[in-house]
Amino acid sequence: MAEYWWTRVQFPPPPPLFLYTDNMKKVAKWIGLSVLAILVFLIYSGTYLDIPREELESRYAIGASQFLNLDDGSRIHYRDEGNDEGPVIVLLHGFNASLFNFERLVPLLAEDFRLVSLDLPAFGLTGAVPSGEYTIENFKETVSELTHYLDIEKFSIAGNSMGGHVAWRYALEYPDQIEGLILIAAGGVSGGEQTMDDSPIVWKLMDSSLARKILLFFTPKFFAEQGLQTAVADPKLVTEELVSQFHELALLKGSREAILSMITGDRRSSSGPEIFNQISAPTLVIHGEEDNLIQVESSKYFEENIPNVEVKIYSNIGHLPMYEDPERTAKDIKDFIDNIR
Repeated sequence: MAEYWWTRVQFPPPPPLFLYTDNMKKVAKWIGLSVLAILVFLIYSGTYLDIPREELESRYAIGASQFLNLDDGSRIHYRDEGNDEGPVIVLLHGFNASLFNFERLVPLLAEDFRLVSLDLPAFGLTGAVPSGEYTIENFKETVSELTHYLDIEKFSIAGNSMGGHVAWRYALEYPDQIEGLILIAAGGVSGGEQTMDDSPIVWKLMDSSLARKILLFFTPKFFAEQGLQTAVADPKLVTEELVSQFHELALLKGSREAILSMITGDRRSSSGPEIFNQISAPTLVIHGEEDNLIQVESSKYFEENIPNVEVKIYSNIGHLPMYEDPERTAKDIKDFIDNIR
Protein backbone atom coordinates (compact mmCIF):
# COMPACT_ATOMS: atom_id res chain seq x y z
CA MET A 1 0.00 0.00 0.00
CA ALA A 2 1.32 3.42 -0.93
CA GLU A 3 2.47 5.56 1.92
CA TYR A 4 1.53 9.23 1.63
CA TRP A 5 3.63 11.90 3.16
CA TRP A 6 0.93 13.25 5.42
CA THR A 7 0.62 9.92 7.14
CA ARG A 8 4.06 10.51 8.55
CA VAL A 9 3.28 13.97 9.92
CA GLN A 10 3.28 14.00 13.70
CA PHE A 11 0.52 16.28 15.09
CA PRO A 12 1.04 17.61 18.60
CA PRO A 13 -1.31 16.19 21.21
CA PRO A 14 -4.31 18.41 22.16
CA PRO A 15 -3.76 20.69 25.12
CA PRO A 16 -5.03 19.46 28.44
CA LEU A 17 -8.72 20.12 29.14
CA PHE A 18 -7.91 22.43 32.05
CA LEU A 19 -6.32 24.89 29.59
CA TYR A 20 -9.65 25.20 27.71
CA THR A 21 -11.43 25.71 31.02
CA ASP A 22 -8.98 28.40 32.10
CA ASN A 23 -9.33 30.22 28.78
CA MET A 24 -13.11 30.10 28.97
CA LYS A 25 -13.00 31.46 32.51
CA LYS A 26 -10.75 34.30 31.37
CA VAL A 27 -13.10 35.17 28.48
CA ALA A 28 -16.16 35.03 30.73
CA LYS A 29 -14.42 37.20 33.31
CA TRP A 30 -13.42 39.71 30.62
CA ILE A 31 -17.00 39.87 29.30
CA GLY A 32 -18.39 40.28 32.80
CA LEU A 33 -15.97 43.07 33.63
CA SER A 34 -16.76 44.77 30.32
CA VAL A 35 -20.50 44.67 30.97
CA LEU A 36 -19.96 45.95 34.50
CA ALA A 37 -17.77 48.76 33.20
CA ILE A 38 -20.44 49.78 30.69
CA LEU A 39 -23.14 49.81 33.39
CA VAL A 40 -20.92 51.82 35.72
CA PHE A 41 -20.25 54.29 32.91
CA LEU A 42 -23.96 54.64 32.10
CA ILE A 43 -24.93 55.18 35.72
CA TYR A 44 -22.10 57.46 36.73
CA SER A 45 -22.25 59.47 33.54
CA GLY A 46 -25.12 61.20 35.34
CA THR A 47 -27.98 60.01 33.10
CA TYR A 48 -29.57 57.75 35.69
CA LEU A 49 -28.43 59.28 38.96
CA ASP A 50 -30.94 60.80 41.35
CA ILE A 51 -31.42 64.52 40.76
CA PRO A 52 -31.33 66.71 43.88
CA ARG A 53 -34.61 68.37 44.84
CA GLU A 54 -33.08 71.85 44.76
CA GLU A 55 -32.06 71.43 41.13
CA LEU A 56 -35.48 70.26 39.97
CA GLU A 57 -37.35 72.88 41.96
CA SER A 58 -35.24 75.65 40.44
CA ARG A 59 -36.14 74.29 37.01
CA TYR A 60 -39.82 73.45 37.42
CA ALA A 61 -41.23 75.14 40.56
CA ILE A 62 -41.95 78.36 38.72
CA GLY A 63 -44.98 80.54 38.10
CA ALA A 64 -47.80 79.64 40.48
CA SER A 65 -45.93 76.76 42.14
CA GLN A 66 -46.11 76.61 45.95
CA PHE A 67 -45.38 74.03 48.64
CA LEU A 68 -47.41 72.91 51.63
CA ASN A 69 -45.65 71.22 54.55
CA LEU A 70 -47.97 68.72 56.21
CA ASP A 71 -47.78 67.55 59.82
CA ASP A 72 -46.41 64.15 58.76
CA GLY A 73 -43.41 65.78 57.09
CA SER A 74 -44.75 65.59 53.53
CA ARG A 75 -43.98 68.54 51.29
CA ILE A 76 -46.73 68.88 48.70
CA HIS A 77 -46.17 70.76 45.46
CA TYR A 78 -49.31 72.54 44.26
CA ARG A 79 -50.58 75.42 42.18
CA ASP A 80 -53.53 77.67 42.99
CA GLU A 81 -54.32 79.84 39.99
CA GLY A 82 -57.08 81.31 37.86
CA ASN A 83 -60.10 83.31 39.01
CA ASP A 84 -60.17 83.56 42.81
CA GLU A 85 -63.90 84.29 42.70
CA GLY A 86 -64.80 81.47 40.35
CA PRO A 87 -65.94 77.91 41.09
CA VAL A 88 -63.06 75.71 42.25
CA ILE A 89 -61.77 72.70 40.31
CA VAL A 90 -59.15 70.42 41.86
CA LEU A 91 -57.03 68.66 39.21
CA LEU A 92 -55.44 65.25 39.85
CA HIS A 93 -52.86 63.65 37.56
CA GLY A 94 -52.28 59.99 36.72
CA PHE A 95 -49.66 57.40 37.59
CA ASN A 96 -46.06 58.45 36.94
CA ALA A 97 -47.28 61.92 35.93
CA SER A 98 -47.56 65.35 37.58
CA LEU A 99 -49.61 68.52 37.71
CA PHE A 100 -47.73 69.65 34.60
CA ASN A 101 -50.06 67.39 32.59
CA PHE A 102 -52.70 70.10 33.01
CA GLU A 103 -50.53 73.01 31.83
CA ARG A 104 -52.22 73.18 28.43
CA LEU A 105 -55.70 73.03 30.00
CA VAL A 106 -55.34 75.52 32.85
CA PRO A 107 -54.98 78.72 30.74
CA LEU A 108 -58.21 77.86 28.91
CA LEU A 109 -60.18 77.65 32.17
CA ALA A 110 -58.36 80.26 34.24
CA GLU A 111 -60.70 83.14 33.40
CA ASP A 112 -63.76 81.37 34.78
CA PHE A 113 -62.46 79.01 37.48
CA ARG A 114 -60.11 78.79 40.42
CA LEU A 115 -57.84 75.87 39.55
CA VAL A 116 -55.95 73.92 42.20
CA SER A 117 -53.56 71.24 40.93
CA LEU A 118 -51.11 69.18 42.96
CA ASP A 119 -48.42 66.54 42.68
CA LEU A 120 -49.62 63.49 44.58
CA PRO A 121 -47.11 61.77 46.90
CA ALA A 122 -44.38 59.89 44.97
CA PHE A 123 -44.80 62.05 41.88
CA GLY A 124 -43.72 65.35 40.39
CA LEU A 125 -42.05 67.79 42.77
CA THR A 126 -43.78 66.26 45.78
CA GLY A 127 -41.86 63.01 45.40
CA ALA A 128 -41.29 60.61 48.27
CA VAL A 129 -42.96 61.29 51.62
CA PRO A 130 -41.75 60.23 55.09
CA SER A 131 -44.66 57.87 55.72
CA GLY A 132 -43.93 55.81 52.61
CA GLU A 133 -47.70 55.60 52.08
CA TYR A 134 -48.64 55.75 48.41
CA THR A 135 -52.21 54.51 48.40
CA ILE A 136 -55.51 55.86 47.13
CA GLU A 137 -56.42 56.47 50.78
CA ASN A 138 -53.31 58.58 51.33
CA PHE A 139 -53.90 60.50 48.10
CA LYS A 140 -57.47 61.32 49.23
CA GLU A 141 -56.14 62.52 52.57
CA THR A 142 -53.60 64.73 50.78
CA VAL A 143 -56.39 66.33 48.74
CA SER A 144 -58.44 66.85 51.89
CA GLU A 145 -55.55 68.49 53.75
CA LEU A 146 -54.68 70.79 50.86
CA THR A 147 -58.26 71.97 50.29
CA HIS A 148 -58.68 72.51 54.04
CA TYR A 149 -55.46 74.54 54.11
CA LEU A 150 -56.71 76.66 51.20
CA ASP A 151 -60.05 77.12 52.99
CA ILE A 152 -61.98 75.50 50.13
CA GLU A 153 -65.20 73.93 51.33
CA LYS A 154 -66.93 73.12 48.01
CA PHE A 155 -65.29 72.17 44.74
CA SER A 156 -65.43 70.03 41.64
CA ILE A 157 -62.77 67.37 41.36
CA ALA A 158 -61.23 66.26 38.06
CA GLY A 159 -58.86 63.33 37.69
CA ASN A 160 -57.02 61.65 34.86
CA SER A 161 -56.20 57.91 34.97
CA MET A 162 -55.06 57.09 38.53
CA GLY A 163 -56.14 60.62 39.48
CA GLY A 164 -59.60 59.72 38.22
CA HIS A 165 -59.62 56.77 40.61
CA VAL A 166 -58.70 59.12 43.45
CA ALA A 167 -61.38 61.58 42.30
CA TRP A 168 -64.32 59.17 42.28
CA ARG A 169 -63.21 57.62 45.56
CA TYR A 170 -63.05 61.10 47.06
CA ALA A 171 -66.54 61.87 45.77
CA LEU A 172 -67.81 58.74 47.50
CA GLU A 173 -66.17 59.57 50.83
CA TYR A 174 -66.84 63.33 50.88
CA PRO A 175 -70.08 63.81 48.93
CA ASP A 176 -70.95 67.05 50.74
CA GLN A 177 -67.77 68.72 49.46
CA ILE A 178 -68.09 67.75 45.81
CA GLU A 179 -70.11 69.90 43.41
CA GLY A 180 -69.09 67.99 40.30
CA LEU A 181 -66.98 64.98 39.37
CA ILE A 182 -64.92 64.98 36.16
CA LEU A 183 -63.36 61.66 35.12
CA ILE A 184 -60.78 61.85 32.32
CA ALA A 185 -59.82 58.33 31.21
CA ALA A 186 -60.31 57.36 34.83
CA GLY A 187 -58.80 54.29 36.44
CA GLY A 188 -59.98 51.96 39.16
CA VAL A 189 -62.58 50.17 37.04
CA SER A 190 -62.50 46.38 37.10
CA GLY A 191 -61.38 45.14 33.68
CA GLY A 192 -60.58 48.63 32.44
CA GLU A 193 -56.81 48.28 32.14
CA GLN A 194 -55.40 47.26 28.78
CA THR A 195 -53.48 44.03 28.18
CA MET A 196 -49.74 43.86 28.79
CA ASP A 197 -49.09 43.95 25.03
CA ASP A 198 -50.44 47.50 24.94
CA SER A 199 -48.62 48.75 28.02
CA PRO A 200 -45.40 50.81 28.00
CA ILE A 201 -42.23 48.72 28.23
CA VAL A 202 -41.37 50.05 31.67
CA TRP A 203 -44.77 48.94 33.02
CA LYS A 204 -44.06 45.41 31.86
CA LEU A 205 -40.67 45.49 33.56
CA MET A 206 -42.27 46.62 36.81
CA ASP A 207 -43.96 43.25 37.14
CA SER A 208 -40.56 41.62 37.72
CA SER A 209 -39.01 42.01 41.17
CA LEU A 210 -35.51 41.80 39.64
CA ALA A 211 -36.35 44.42 37.02
CA ARG A 212 -37.72 46.74 39.71
CA LYS A 213 -34.39 46.59 41.53
CA ILE A 214 -32.55 47.43 38.30
CA LEU A 215 -34.95 50.31 37.56
CA LEU A 216 -33.85 51.97 40.79
CA PHE A 217 -30.54 52.70 39.05
CA PHE A 218 -31.11 52.13 35.35
CA THR A 219 -34.03 54.31 34.21
CA PRO A 220 -33.16 55.52 30.71
CA LYS A 221 -34.90 58.42 29.03
CA PHE A 222 -36.16 56.02 26.38
CA PHE A 223 -38.67 54.64 28.88
CA ALA A 224 -40.24 58.07 29.32
CA GLU A 225 -40.40 58.61 25.57
CA GLN A 226 -41.94 55.22 24.84
CA GLY A 227 -44.45 55.61 27.66
CA LEU A 228 -45.59 58.98 26.32
CA GLN A 229 -45.79 57.63 22.78
CA THR A 230 -48.11 54.93 24.10
CA ALA A 231 -50.25 57.45 25.97
CA VAL A 232 -51.09 59.82 23.11
CA ALA A 233 -52.65 59.25 19.70
CA ASP A 234 -50.53 61.86 17.89
CA PRO A 235 -46.80 61.12 18.27
CA LYS A 236 -45.93 64.71 17.31
CA LEU A 237 -47.15 65.78 20.75
CA VAL A 238 -44.27 63.89 22.37
CA THR A 239 -41.66 66.64 22.26
CA GLU A 240 -38.12 66.46 23.55
CA GLU A 241 -39.05 68.99 26.24
CA LEU A 242 -41.95 66.85 27.45
CA VAL A 243 -39.87 63.68 27.51
CA SER A 244 -37.10 65.42 29.47
CA GLN A 245 -39.62 66.72 32.00
CA PHE A 246 -41.14 63.27 32.63
CA HIS A 247 -37.70 61.67 32.85
CA GLU A 248 -36.16 64.24 35.17
CA LEU A 249 -39.10 64.29 37.57
CA ALA A 250 -38.91 60.51 37.85
CA LEU A 251 -35.26 60.89 38.88
CA LEU A 252 -36.07 63.18 41.82
CA LYS A 253 -34.22 61.73 44.79
CA GLY A 254 -36.41 59.06 46.37
CA SER A 255 -39.12 59.09 43.70
CA ARG A 256 -38.12 55.89 41.94
CA GLU A 257 -38.26 53.91 45.16
CA ALA A 258 -41.64 55.47 45.98
CA ILE A 259 -43.15 54.80 42.56
CA LEU A 260 -41.88 51.24 42.36
CA SER A 261 -43.18 50.51 45.85
CA MET A 262 -46.69 51.14 44.53
CA ILE A 263 -46.54 48.13 42.24
CA THR A 264 -47.36 45.84 45.15
CA GLY A 265 -49.80 48.37 46.59
CA ASP A 266 -53.26 49.39 45.43
CA ARG A 267 -52.44 51.20 42.18
CA ARG A 268 -54.05 48.34 40.31
CA SER A 269 -56.92 47.82 42.69
CA SER A 270 -60.28 48.17 41.07
CA SER A 271 -63.95 47.96 41.88
CA GLY A 272 -67.01 46.45 40.32
CA PRO A 273 -69.48 48.80 38.61
CA GLU A 274 -72.07 48.55 41.37
CA ILE A 275 -70.04 50.94 43.54
CA PHE A 276 -70.69 53.78 41.10
CA ASN A 277 -74.38 53.72 42.03
CA GLN A 278 -73.35 55.46 45.24
CA ILE A 279 -71.86 58.51 43.50
CA SER A 280 -74.27 61.38 44.08
CA ALA A 281 -72.30 64.16 42.38
CA PRO A 282 -73.15 65.15 38.79
CA THR A 283 -70.43 63.52 36.70
CA LEU A 284 -68.73 64.24 33.38
CA VAL A 285 -66.80 61.36 31.80
CA ILE A 286 -64.23 62.17 29.09
CA HIS A 287 -62.32 59.41 27.30
CA GLY A 288 -60.16 59.15 24.20
CA GLU A 289 -61.18 56.54 21.65
CA GLU A 290 -57.51 55.63 21.00
CA ASP A 291 -56.57 55.12 24.65
CA ASN A 292 -53.92 52.37 24.88
CA LEU A 293 -53.74 52.33 28.67
CA ILE A 294 -57.35 52.25 29.90
CA GLN A 295 -59.96 50.84 27.57
CA VAL A 296 -62.45 53.37 26.32
CA GLU A 297 -65.11 50.70 26.87
CA SER A 298 -64.62 51.13 30.63
CA SER A 299 -66.55 54.40 30.35
CA LYS A 300 -69.74 52.40 29.96
CA TYR A 301 -69.48 51.33 33.61
CA PHE A 302 -69.70 54.97 34.67
CA GLU A 303 -72.42 55.70 32.13
CA GLU A 304 -74.58 52.75 33.17
CA ASN A 305 -74.20 53.12 36.94
CA ILE A 306 -73.68 56.73 38.00
CA PRO A 307 -77.13 58.26 38.46
CA ASN A 308 -76.32 61.68 36.96
CA VAL A 309 -73.69 61.30 34.26
CA GLU A 310 -72.68 62.71 30.89
CA VAL A 311 -70.14 60.90 28.68
CA LYS A 312 -67.91 62.42 25.99
CA ILE A 313 -65.83 60.14 23.77
CA TYR A 314 -63.13 61.90 21.75
CA SER A 315 -62.07 60.42 18.42
CA ASN A 316 -58.36 60.36 17.52
CA ILE A 317 -57.43 61.03 21.17
CA GLY A 318 -55.50 58.75 23.53
CA HIS A 319 -55.05 58.60 27.28
CA LEU A 320 -54.46 62.33 27.92
CA PRO A 321 -57.40 64.30 26.47
CA MET A 322 -56.57 67.42 28.53
CA TYR A 323 -53.12 67.48 26.93
CA GLU A 324 -53.98 66.19 23.46
CA ASP A 325 -57.09 68.36 22.92
CA PRO A 326 -57.17 70.97 25.70
CA GLU A 327 -59.60 73.24 23.82
CA ARG A 328 -62.34 70.62 23.56
CA THR A 329 -61.68 69.38 27.09
CA ALA A 330 -61.91 72.92 28.47
CA LYS A 331 -65.17 73.62 26.63
CA ASP A 332 -66.79 70.41 27.85
CA ILE A 333 -65.70 71.07 31.44
CA LYS A 334 -66.95 74.66 31.32
CA ASP A 335 -70.32 73.64 29.84
CA PHE A 336 -70.66 70.86 32.42
CA ILE A 337 -70.02 73.08 35.42
CA ASP A 338 -72.23 75.86 34.06
CA ASN A 339 -75.06 73.34 33.77
CA ILE A 340 -74.76 71.98 37.32
CA ARG A 341 -74.57 75.32 39.11
